[in-house]
Amino acid sequence: MVSRNAGETDTPATETTTFTSPADRAVSYTNDLKEMGMSMPIIRRNVAGPKNDLKALAVFQEALAGNVPTDEDELVRLEKVLDDLNDIRLDKAEEELFWAEREGQVVSAITDNASGLSESDKSEVANMVANITMYGVQGAVWNAMILLIVFVSIVNFLR
Repeated sequence: MVSRNAGETDTPATETTTFTSPADRAVSYTNDLKEMGMSMPIIRRNVAGPKNDLKALAVFQEALAGNVPTDEDELVRLEKVLDDLNDIRLDKAEEELFWAEREGQVVSAITDNASGLSESDKSEVANMVANITMYGVQGAVWNAMILLIVFVSIVNFLR
């Protein structure tokens, strides 16, 4: 098993690799997407697209099996599918890099807008805000329960 950081794949994000056939390209893109956490059903759904293009899906499946279409229309369809799949692959890699950069950072609308705070200060402030919020919610729940008990007691007493 090869160890990688988030967003790293076997093939680079830019197209410097030359493929000998569209089938190699389909296998490479599919393997990259699998490494980034996409399952085959999701990849197939993206290949079929919103119009559920079963012909494109069939051509893609054949390319994964190593069969390159001989018909010019099918070859054009496969190239379009592979271009779309490459766009998805690049978007997914960009998303993984975005989240890898944010790993370990405190993300909060309150602390992000505070100027002059270091990451450790932001972490402390975020913990304090979380505790204050938690106690505020607990206080509201206790107040509601006490008011309910007082209301029920008054209604029962007046009966």
